[in-house]
Formats: sequence, structure tokens, C-alpha cells
Amino acid sequence: MEAVKSTVTVFEFGTVRVLVQEELGHVEDDNVDGLGIGWYVWPSAIKLATFIHHNQHLVAGKRVLELGAGTALPGLLAAKLGAAHVMLTDKDEVALRNARGAIKLNGIAPTTITLMPLAWGQDFGGGPVDVILAADCFYDPNDFEDFLATMAFTLHRNPHCVVYITYQLRSVHYTIAPYLARWNLQANEVHATNDQGNDNQVSVFVVEIRGRT
Repeated sequence: MEAVKSTVTVFEFGTVRVLVQEELGHVEDDNVDGLGIGWYVWPSAIKLATFIHHNQHLVAGKRVLELGAGTALPGLLAAKLGAAHVMLTDKDEVALRNARGAIKLNGIAPTTITLMPLAWGQDFGGGPVDVILAADCFYDPNDFEDFLATMAFTLHRNPHCVVYITYQLRSVHYTIAPYLARWNLQANEVHATNDQGNDNQVSVFVVEIRGRT
């Protein structure tokens, strides 16, 4: 196993610069908990960050929750774009540690951003939420139900809350439609600008999710 190396990566969205901490290296194939999928920036995170940069009104002055934050690129950008408060959540301790370091690197006031561990399937009890962000959280179909359950708990308590997710199409056989119906949620694809290094060979979609009224 190669040692994991920590590095700082800079992303630029117009005049806004966001620094993230990534862990690069290899892990044992049979160490599922140590795969480190949230330790580096995926195309979906760049896509979501680009989307909110082009639609800053969606996060400015809002209470933003990022689920499965990983390196937290979208959440960090939301904080820099004037979100009233940002809550970064992940079940991975290394991801949370890296996000904590990135908060300092970006000079974001601790009073405007918080970190908390949260496993999918659990209810987020951290107060009112206006916007939920999630990048590439639909990579394992075994997690679809738990992820949408956590999302639904928050949406049903905050009826005006809106979710913006990005996902990479990995298989046409994977669908979240049955889970959306089960949790009384509706989803619509959003047209977003495709830039900032998104490989044309990777299909990444931006989707808006709301609770059904």
C-alpha cells in the first residue's frame, strides 16, 4: 500500500478562489471503509460548484447543508458566496478533518461554517435549512435509500428547502425514481454551464429535488 499524501488544490470560479485539501494515494482493495472516496475532488463536485457560482442567489444569505461533503468544494464556495451559514456533513473522519483544514486555508470565519459527522439514513438535527447540496452521492445503489431518507427528513421539516445534487451517470440500470416516490420527493434536471475541467467523456447531471406538496 502506497502512503497517502495530503495536497492543497486551488479552484477558481470567476474571481473567487477556493482551496481544498485532498488525500492522494492508494488503499487496500478489501478495506471498504478506507477507500477514501471523499478524499479527493470528483467531477460532480466541480459541476455543482460551477452551478452555484453561476446561480449565486441560490446560496447567498441562505442556510446551506452539504451532505456527503468529502472535500467540501461546493460548501466552501457557498460560504464564500455569502451563505448565511454552511453546515458540512460526512461520515468519514478524514474527510471532515480535511474540510476543517480547508476552512482555515480559505479564511472562512468559524461562526459561518460548521462541521458534523452524519451517516446517511440518520436524521440531520442541526436546525433550519434552506438549501441542501450533494455531489456524487449516488455512486452505490446500496446507499440510495439511506441517502434519500436523510434528505427527506430535512425536506419534510423545512418545506421551502430545495436540494441541488450532481451525479455522474455510471450505469443506465441505476435509478432513484422508486426511492423518490417512496419518500414523496420530486426531481427535475437542471441545465447548467459545463466548464472548469469537466471531461467530455464524463456525463454529470445537475438535479433539483423538492418535497411534494
